[in-house]
Formats: sequence, structure tokens, C-alpha cells
Amino acid sequence: MRIFISHKLEDAATANLIAKELREIKVECYLDLLDNSITENGKALTDHIRANLNDCTDIIVVMSSITRFSQWVPFEVGMAAQKDMPTATFLKEDVSLPDFLQYWPRLKRYTDIKKYVLARNDVDREYRFIYESVSQQRKTEHFYDVLKQRL
Repeated sequence: MRIFISHKLEDAATANLIAKELREIKVECYLDLLDNSITENGKALTDHIRANLNDCTDIIVVMSSITRFSQWVPFEVGMAAQKDMPTATFLKEDVSLPDFLQYWPRLKRYTDIKKYVLARNDVDREYRFIYESVSQQRKTEHFYDVLKQRL
């Protein structure tokens, strides 16, 4: 598992804390703040984000009252949705989510990060041994159900 952390620059502290939580439980993540190779914008930056998102298995989206002003967060979420990548939102504060993010599980505390990882690992194990022929979409749907029950 490798988790892409999507966020607006103003939410960098929260994104860093999520990355720290993931590292503590030995889960790899991609966070642009930790990537010293980002030097371009435009197409080069788009390609860089796409490549790193494609190297990840999951995405956690940091949501705050200013996320709606981001041009990159919706882009990253759209790319992840095309791949049916397991997705969760991390609510930095009590914020009204846009319609396109209402469906996914909502993490509200840093301890929810571990619940996310445990639920994801449990579903992976279950599907590996029982449902080998089941589509990624069904597996992701089942993961959402399991995680929502645990939150």
C-alpha cells in the first residue's frame, strides 16, 4: 500500500501529520511537500503528479474550508476516481464537503488513519483468498463499507 496525500498548500501541516502517522505504522506515502524533485509547473507538473499518483494505491484528501479554492485537489481526486483508487477524506475541520466527496469515508482524527490502513489490509486479505475474480470496483466498495463501520 502506498497512499497519495492530496491537499492545498495551506493545509500542509495537516498533510505532514498524516504522513507522519503513516510512516509510524510503516505505510509508504507520497506527499509533494517531501518531494524535492518538483521544479516545474504546467504540463511537467501535471505529468509529475500523474506519475506519482499512478505509483500509489490509495488517496487521502485533506479537506478544509479553503480546499474548494484548489485547482490540484479536484484534479488528483478525478485521476484517482478513474482508477477506482480507494479514497477517503480527512476532515481538518467541520467542513461541508462538495457532492463529489460525500460518498467516501471521512477520517476525522489522526487515529482514524490506522483504522483506514487496518480496514484496507483486512479487505485485501479477504479478497486475496476468497474473491480472486471480483473486480477492483467491488473490492473498493466493500472496503468503504468496512471502513465506514469502523469509523
